[in-house]
Amino acid sequence: MPTTSARLLIDAFLTGDAPSAAALLDTEATFHSPIRDYAGAERIGSVWQAVTGVLTDARPTSLHERDNETIAFFAGAIKDQPIDGVLRALNDDENRVTDITLMLRPWAAVKAGIADIKI
Repeated sequence: MPTTSARLLIDAFLTGDAPSAAALLDTEATFHSPIRDYAGAERIGSVWQAVTGVLTDARPTSLHERDNETIAFFAGAIKDQPIDGVLRALNDDENRVTDITLMLRPWAAVKAGIADIKI
């Protein structure tokens, strides 16, 4: 099975390479974050730059791929507080990433990170 754009995006995001991850987005992509939804590759890229600035030591713990969907469960830290996360990316039939969802927990760590994010 060839590597999908969704998989490449997840790998780039988890290594903190927000520009490379954003480059894989369709121009009309949607990002669902713990706080709100964002539309458009340019807007998503700026949000991801801020998020990857506070998310450290992200490493996948489980990866699931099928059809046009890739889901990575991961562990990491925000401000030295451990977090668990799920990143789900969907690509269309032309292998463009069109929809991404990020879920993080616990809330205390996410809240601590949000205080440092200026979007």
